Amino acid sequence: RGDYLIVGIHGDATVNRVRGMNLPLMNLHERVLSVLGCRFADDVLIDAPYDVSMEMIASLNISEVVGTNDHDIGEFEMKSQTHRYRHAEQAGLLHLMDIPSKFNMGRIVERIQRNQEAYQAKFERKMAAEREFYEQKRASEYDAAFHEGRVTFVS
Repeated sequence: RGDYLIVGIHGDATVNRVRGMNLPLMNLHERVLSVLGCRFADDVLIDAPYDVSMEMIASLNISEVVGTNDHDIGEFEMKSQTHRYRHAEQAGLLHLMDIPSKFNMGRIVERIQRNQEAYQAKFERKMAAEREFYEQKRASEYDAAFHEGRVTFVS
């Protein structure tokens, strides 16, 4: 394996075009910062092209291209994935690996959708409590100012 790991991060428009479903969940900069925080990644290629070209392989002196056998993607994406790695495969540089975890994008979206009502209810409770707090604060400030004769009227 190589001694230096470059992780390609696709742009938001590319991810949305390929994956759809209001994705990506995090924007490009958030994803870049997350990957840079990983101790195994040495560098990132920001807004990496979706298709790995021979020019990219040559210019970055890439000795291996690693992709995943992502079983979380549809048939269109699977064909697109095969096409995007064609140059690396022809050069004998492609290594596809299985994702061992069941923690994939489909499951994350499913969990968000399943818990959306609970999150919405929690948000609404917090908003109501905050609104009540500020209304009470304003009322008590006015009452104090009224009783102390500090109310000014401008017309």
